[in-house]
Amino acid sequence: MKALLALLLAGASLAAAAAPVDGLRVLSSEGRLRSWRFETEPWPLEAGDRLNDGSRVELDPGAVLRLCFGDKLDLCLAGPARLALYQLDIHQGDVVSRRQVLRLEEGALLVDGRFQFDRPLELVLALPERSLALPPNARFFALAQGGASRLYLPADGGLAVAADLSNSALVALPGAAPAAVEGLGPALFTELTRTVKLLVIARDYDQDLGQWPHPAVLGPLLAERLAKLPGLQLVDGSGATRLAYAANGALKKGDDSYLRELGRSKGARWVLAGNDVSLTPPQEEEPSSRVVLGQAEARLLECSAAADSQELVTEAAVTRVARAGRALELSSRQAQEAAADRLAYYMEPHLLDLLAGRSHPQVLEKLVLENATQDSVRALRDRLDRLDAVARFFRRAFAQRTASFDLVLRQDEAELDRQWAALPADGDWRFKALPSESGVRRFRAQAVR
Repeated sequence: MKALLALLLAGASLAAAAAPVDGLRVLSSEGRLRSWRFETEPWPLEAGDRLNDGSRVELDPGAVLRLCFGDKLDLCLAGPARLALYQLDIHQGDVVSRRQVLRLEEGALLVDGRFQFDRPLELVLALPERSLALPPNARFFALAQGGASRLYLPADGGLAVAADLSNSALVALPGAAPAAVEGLGPALFTELTRTVKLLVIARDYDQDLGQWPHPAVLGPLLAERLAKLPGLQLVDGSGATRLAYAANGALKKGDDSYLRELGRSKGARWVLAGNDVSLTPPQEEEPSSRVVLGQAEARLLECSAAADSQELVTEAAVTRVARAGRALELSSRQAQEAAADRLAYYMEPHLLDLLAGRSHPQVLEKLVLENATQDSVRALRDRLDRLDAVARFFRRAFAQRTASFDLVLRQDEAELDRQWAALPADGDWRFKALPSESGVRRFRAQAVR
């Protein structure tokens, strides 16, 4: 049962004076608890404190301690409980690697890896009678009582399912059914629905008039729409014009470090930074004064200061609005509002998936069109523009009546096929599906007679 920890200890030495490899940080605490680090006198724990090598924590009944490891893994300890943290240096020839060992001696612990997103963690969970390297992205309870330990997966209604490791994944035991588990109190189940704090900050700019529109467009719209999503909590200042003014340079230049620091100062885990610009671009077929373009883009960033903080989502929306004899200021604002509305529509499913622990890597798809002409390629581009599953597309080649495109998908291939089939057949061209392989979609252009 102790094979993993014994393996880690082989050739290892305690690094008492070393700084943590990947910090364990206190998020918040409730009730009576005490911590030590080599001392005989207990020290209080406050939000932002680090638990360093050699730290020990004790919780009285009813106390709760929320922790975060490496800004990727959330942990919640419910009292009565005892927890210890130490660090190992693993020597393998000239190579030295480090591991943090979190030892749960007594009590109930929620391990929540929803936001790990497959990134490695140098952390081992040591329990009575066993030790385990944490599976990536796992969400489970560990219960240590009377010198023994058990693992559970959360279920609905305050129930849990007995589980264990299998092929480096945590799975329910055969025949196990959801049940109430003594020792897993309401405090840990409440943590399963704790909201994620988000800062929304965005700027608008009318390129033709050289001014910011009043009132603001993108920030307030995103804040209003995203505040309705379950599991999100918008922090103070989200959508505020004054904050967008203060961060104008960072938003314009994409200064991620400033934006992340701003999010951290507001207590946010993520920051959604956006730009919404209107302009009258040169048009291929009609005078530029007849159409106004709205371009909105947003990036969802982790607020962590860690070197591996990610840009979780990048989205963009482009809309065209006819001036129709109206003042430029009015049509420009309408173009910005339309682009902001579409951008919010694109962002909502991304955020819901991320809140459930599902990351959204962009998918690259290739589309090949046979019997291609300039007219059929233009018709194909119009069709692709109407597919929400397609974030962006680029024409890569056009020769010998064959055109190829690269598609960047915001949804999977199955959703692309579903949306393509749902589009009505209109215009002068039809696109017949040909045998395709994974990652490539083939069509033949056919003129409507």
